[in-house]
Amino acid sequence: MSDHTERFPGAGSLSWRYLGQWRLLTTIGRAIVLETAHPVVGAGVVEFSTYRRHPWRRIEQTLLSLQRLLYQDEADREREAARLRRLHGHIKGVDAQGQAFSALDPQAQAWVHLTVFDAIVLMCELGGDPLDEERQAELYAEWLVVGRQSGVPASEMPATVEEFRVYFDETVRERLTAGHGVEQLLDALGRLPAPAQLSFVPDAVWSAGSSVLGTGIRALVAATLPPSYRERLGERGKVPFGTEAVLSLACRTAAVAGDLLPTRWVYMPLAATYIAAKREAGRGLRRFGSRDRSADPAAQLADAFVRILDQTGDGVLSWPDLAALARVFSDRLDLAAVDEEVMYAAFHAWWDELRATADANHDGVVDADEYRVLAEAAPGAAMAALMVRVATAVDRDGDGRIDQADYARLIGSDLAPTRRIGWLHAVDTDGDGTVTVEEFAEALRESVLGRARSDTLDYVLGRA
Repeated sequence: MSDHTERFPGAGSLSWRYLGQWRLLTTIGRAIVLETAHPVVGAGVVEFSTYRRHPWRRIEQTLLSLQRLLYQDEADREREAARLRRLHGHIKGVDAQGQAFSALDPQAQAWVHLTVFDAIVLMCELGGDPLDEERQAELYAEWLVVGRQSGVPASEMPATVEEFRVYFDETVRERLTAGHGVEQLLDALGRLPAPAQLSFVPDAVWSAGSSVLGTGIRALVAATLPPSYRERLGERGKVPFGTEAVLSLACRTAAVAGDLLPTRWVYMPLAATYIAAKREAGRGLRRFGSRDRSADPAAQLADAFVRILDQTGDGVLSWPDLAALARVFSDRLDLAAVDEEVMYAAFHAWWDELRATADANHDGVVDADEYRVLAEAAPGAAMAALMVRVATAVDRDGDGRIDQADYARLIGSDLAPTRRIGWLHAVDTDGDGTVTVEEFAEALRESVLGRARSDTLDYVLGRA
């Protein structure tokens, strides 16, 4: 599990704002070339990379992995980091000079991670919205956290942005090579196959234009490289006249478009989903209190009583209502027989508590007024235990967190990902990017008591 003493950059952070933008394509080529120029990475590219045959797929996978490491919830980020460690664990061997290499080399890992920060800074600079010193320092500090929590050794990453600049210049000058790995990568850029989205284009037509396209892309990538490294590339690093002007125009156009277009067009799919989900989270759990002058607590509670609790629709609360709630949760979570019995027992314990504390006229049911009196007081122990029982049942892997896979079991797959993710994030009361069992239980309790309105319960229990 990640170290929670350092806060992972979330919604509103500079990392969230910039990494997932489509315009990163204008400078990600620089990052890929500089990564490949590292001797260890270059050796792995020569032996294992599929850039030559599947360049589009490799770029797509690189961008998708970056999004997973930043935008997803903690459990999903950890899974992606573990996947990358497993994948890179297989990339090892001996290079042409007889030197052993491994993709898990700490220095290489740090260099690969930090070239992405460099690409973001350059993206903003070329786009006409450069990051000032303060924002560069803020972004760099965020990117260090992403690196550390993704498994990049902290000891290999400079501590400050000022130290990074020295490190970057020294690495470019003294460590990077123009070896066979870079040569293969640049050749792949110059002979791009048709991407899957353009598979309908006849081979003859694509072949006629691909050399021009590839030459242009390679020139644009070369124009983004540090001048000292371009010189080392020789002919391959030459930038035709006018290329830098075209690059500047493309970057500035992308930056302007980013200010005008909807999120789903500005950001790559996974980033756009999570950014939109965070906005949805503001609507997913609506808390009522003294600040909300339009909220009538009594009316909110009455609404929750009818919408959530009175499952039979007879106007009162009785055991059949709570049994129906237990049945819905058990069915949606596909509980095993023993767990289903525990769920029903927890709901029945709450019913016993309700009869003992809320049934003032002893008629064997609890009406809306009786429930309101109860809800205004502190919740009983059985109710609190029930909410924890439900939340624990949602947490299928028992790690104390409700992740997307856990939540999807409860909600179902027919809901749009943006809404599903947003509703779960709404329960993250401390904003640390992780929904604990305790937070989920609290959200359920607050909703049942009419102190908040949860789209989760509305969707699971309030539908016909």
